[in-house]
Amino acid sequence: MNNYGNQSPQQGYQGYGQQQQQQQQQHQQQQHHYGHFGGLTESFGQLHVGDNWNQLQSHLHRPNDESHHSAGEVICGPLLRYIDINYNTREWRGSILVVSSSLFPPPIEVQLTEPSTQRSTTIQTHVEKLDTFRHKYRFWRYDIRLPLTDKPQIMRYSTPHQNWAQPSFEVHLPAYFETMRFMFYSCNGFSDIPQEVKDKFGEKDAPLWQDVLDRHEVMPFHVLLGGGDQLYQDRLIKEEFMKPWVAEKDPVKRLALRMSSEMRDGFEDFYFSNYCKNFGFKENPVVAKAFATIPSINMWDDHDIIDGYGSYPTEMQRAECFQVLFENASRFYYLFQHHTTIERATEHGMIRGSVPTCNHIITTLGPDIGFLSVDCRGERTKMEVCQPSSYETIFQYLNSTAVIPSTTKHLFVLTGVPLIYPRLTLFENLMDGAAGFNLATIAGKTGALGDIISGQLNVWNGDPELLDDMNDHWTAGNHEQERKAFIERLQMYARERSIRVSFLGGDVHCCGAGKLYSKDMKEKEEGDPYFMVQIISSAIVNVPPPQALLTVLNQNSSFITFNGNTEERMYNLFKKSPNGNNRQNKKLMGMRNYCAGYYDEQTGKVNFWIQAEKEVGAKGTMGYLVDVPKLVFGQAGYHLFHQNKKQLLNDIYQSPRQQPFFDQYFHRNQGEDEGNGRFHRLQSKIGGFIMPQPN
Repeated sequence: MNNYGNQSPQQGYQGYGQQQQQQQQQHQQQQHHYGHFGGLTESFGQLHVGDNWNQLQSHLHRPNDESHHSAGEVICGPLLRYIDINYNTREWRGSILVVSSSLFPPPIEVQLTEPSTQRSTTIQTHVEKLDTFRHKYRFWRYDIRLPLTDKPQIMRYSTPHQNWAQPSFEVHLPAYFETMRFMFYSCNGFSDIPQEVKDKFGEKDAPLWQDVLDRHEVMPFHVLLGGGDQLYQDRLIKEEFMKPWVAEKDPVKRLALRMSSEMRDGFEDFYFSNYCKNFGFKENPVVAKAFATIPSINMWDDHDIIDGYGSYPTEMQRAECFQVLFENASRFYYLFQHHTTIERATEHGMIRGSVPTCNHIITTLGPDIGFLSVDCRGERTKMEVCQPSSYETIFQYLNSTAVIPSTTKHLFVLTGVPLIYPRLTLFENLMDGAAGFNLATIAGKTGALGDIISGQLNVWNGDPELLDDMNDHWTAGNHEQERKAFIERLQMYARERSIRVSFLGGDVHCCGAGKLYSKDMKEKEEGDPYFMVQIISSAIVNVPPPQALLTVLNQNSSFITFNGNTEERMYNLFKKSPNGNNRQNKKLMGMRNYCAGYYDEQTGKVNFWIQAEKEVGAKGTMGYLVDVPKLVFGQAGYHLFHQNKKQLLNDIYQSPRQQPFFDQYFHRNQGEDEGNGRFHRLQSKIGGFIMPQPN
């Protein structure tokens, strides 16, 4: 792994898009040139979408204009989702979601164009209504199937109703043999913090998302990888309807509290409106534009539900308040982030875990990269992140070449919370004992560490605030054996298929990189199947943690023996800050960030650029490069890198058409679910909430 993050800003290494732009200039005879980063003139501050929304809405709803009236109000969308590529048919599959008051499906026109030939094709879409909110707003899902060719293409889509925030949107598609350029992010919102802090970090301007869209103009992304906390539900506890819960101080009575109709309606209203606020053009235009122009693959984490969900005691997770809360969080998570419902998740490309609310994702980012996103919330308990049956299902899919084709050289595993991270044992011990001690006393004994935990109590159960965060980590005592078994199984997978495994994680509001590796192959990473890099990218919006916490973590980060010949450690990635100053904490950096990356066809490496904010609240990032080598191990590795990828893809394309593996599995298990009532046994599985029914 090479690290170019130590270059000073003056040396020109600004990250993703810069180096590639230079290569494009050298090879412009062979490659399409997307333009110069320095030549961009569009400023998202000049769009004024939010400022002009009321004027736009009044124009859309002129009382005497019957055509505009029938078009209805678009309260959220369009939102794009990427599902998979069928290499038998060379078909890209995804969807568009529009949340509208229209009684009938708003028409969408889709054109697919090859820029190099200007050849254009009209694409037909299938639309269906997924759900209705309060008999007013309808969730319209448009199924998109796009034929891939041997050249990059652009999908342009629009509506004749002309009631979107802009007339049309463009989406970039790779050629069938190309691997997708990707952007990974997490923590896309603010916790419940003072407004002046949000203003300081540029809440209304979304500076890091502006940076993403600027780089998208230079070298377009094909997919967004949402690593959890795509929005924050933290202010839920301060809503008016939550007063009975907050006011009840007796823990036993609080857990026994029955939900009034007002509280039930309050949960539904809150989750729906919070999604519209965070994903919609009216209040979040920069993020909404990204979601409308770059297809997403999302996976939830705790804040998509509430802070720490899944890591609370069992009796609390079973309280009626938590049941109703999780019911609504689940309903709108699947609608807004996956364009599906809990019942139909497997039909729309997801993989069912041990309960209906748990659905994993396995897909490809082109023929060279497989992608696994583990659902670490849908079936989580304080003692287990995922159930054993979920891991069995995941590896059944990973071992199918119908899902992960034989051209695959890298596998990304997204887990929300990082798998490789400095140990938090010191914090766990302090938190576990905090109930019996005065927090001020702890603060007095431990200095900066005490400052972190002093006075911070969880608003849901009164425990020390950091305790649920500690329990969330894979390295917590509760989850360490589960983590070890999962990684060892991935090690075996890497050996058998000669596929390089890399981890993506967010959650922790800082950036960094770690690795697992064989002690006797430190200088032979390309041949080491146990060499696995952890990319940590968090947060793209939320504020960094206290510097004292990062200092303690940095000081307590050392070599750890994972098993036998395998060690793990963090990289000294950040020798300089984005502003060029030298750093003492080189392992973790408390600057807002995201990760952009691509597969290098010539070297077989994946280049991960961690783009960190240069100045708080201002657009502009500095890039730190972590390049992950290919894996050449055994006969599988030899054949993988000596095969003709295009020829192999042609062989797959020309082979007899088969029912996709996902469809086979879905139809096989659908009958089982219906026959044994598995779906309706939610109460015994996750604490008794009733599944929301579409209106």
